[in-house]
Amino acid sequence: MFTTGELASAGVSIALYPLSAFRAANAAALKVYQTLRSEGTQQAVIEIMQSRADLYDYLGYHDFETKLDQLFASSEEVSP
Repeated sequence: MFTTGELASAGVSIALYPLSAFRAANAAALKVYQTLRSEGTQQAVIEIMQSRADLYDYLGYHDFETKLDQLFASSEEVSP
């Protein structure tokens, strides 16, 4: 629970937080699943969810889909 500045002043040159994002994601998932179970919809938790567009942008989904289309188009041209 120390700041990176406090750690640096104590001679620490690197600080790792390997489970912080994992624990945050688990807390968010729990909230979503509890809401789904109690309300039968995700409408009340949409604001804490990543949008599909943001997810696809982050993953490069459309670029991957385009590459697959190109690969399959190439293989169709070669097939008898």
